[in-house]
Amino acid sequence: MKLIINARFLTQPVSGVQRYAIECSRQIKRLHNNVLFVSPANILHADLANELGAITVGRHTGHQWEQWDLPRWLWRHQGPPLLNLANTAPLLYNNNYVTLHDLAFYHHPEWNSRQFSMAYNILLPRIARSAKHIFTVSQTVKQELTTAWRVPEQKISVTYNGLQQGMIAAAADGTFAKEKIILSVGTLNKRKNAAALVAGFLRSSICNDHVLVLAGGKSSHFAEAGLPENIGHDGRVQIVPHFTDDALIGMYRSASVIASLSLYEGFGIPVLEGLAFGCKALCSDIPVYKELYQNCAYFCSPVDTAAIAAALEHVCLHQPAPDTGTVAGLLHRYNYAAAAQTILKIMGEYQYEDRDHTRLV
Repeated sequence: MKLIINARFLTQPVSGVQRYAIECSRQIKRLHNNVLFVSPANILHADLANELGAITVGRHTGHQWEQWDLPRWLWRHQGPPLLNLANTAPLLYNNNYVTLHDLAFYHHPEWNSRQFSMAYNILLPRIARSAKHIFTVSQTVKQELTTAWRVPEQKISVTYNGLQQGMIAAAADGTFAKEKIILSVGTLNKRKNAAALVAGFLRSSICNDHVLVLAGGKSSHFAEAGLPENIGHDGRVQIVPHFTDDALIGMYRSASVIASLSLYEGFGIPVLEGLAFGCKALCSDIPVYKELYQNCAYFCSPVDTAAIAAALEHVCLHQPAPDTGTVAGLLHRYNYAAAAQTILKIMGEYQYEDRDHTRLV
């Protein structure tokens, strides 16, 4: 039977959730010879839609398309298995497989708009209960799902994030010209905790000979990030709200430190990307970062400005560069080819012997 993938992610700006959906889709298309991507008509990424061979159905967009047009189309086509890679799925369809990336909306509804939090807290627990199987991106989130919603452990498989397709070769060449740059990548919202990172940086002894670069815009779903209005006026803190994938690769090449002091994450893709490009890593001491990056990062409290300042000083002045062998081990474990293989096996759609995915990382 043909495997159908909910490609609503083609209509959304790319953040970590959409990146996972894009890269897993590419690998699934490589591994599976009978897959169809189905999307609303308001596609933002035309080249990617062409690459995947996506078709458009229905006349609505957004949640209305997903909850009404998509299931009606599926019912007309004999109810095939539907893979949903970006958190949401049609609630009234009973042949769903879904990736749930994190439970930030459940633990911290105050970080979202009221409408967003209400919708997710109503919709996603029901999707989790009715889905044939759930995928998620870390053992930490798997445990949260079993605790918060009593989802049986055997119903959840971990499919880690990895490096996006364009970064693999760029990271492999190893030619990095490191400068005194601390890089933080992610949407500027309270969850990412950029205000605390900035405060700690400006309090540190390195703020006059290092630059802190915040790469990311603001999300319409989140409250204000709490950054001062005059941030960046003296050049010590720079904000890059819009950038291409190539520009991001350039930032990773030149940064000496990747910093992520998030208050909550499901995975934390920028940390993995930064490590792949030879950056030293400073992370908040939250459970998921301890799970994923225990041997590759320096940890500090994300809510203690003095601790952040001291940690920045330590990482910039004393921490050695990441061990290449340890980072290679991470990239072998955390990659989208392995995620796609797991998804297809669980869905009973993996028709080939295991392939060596190490060539993709």
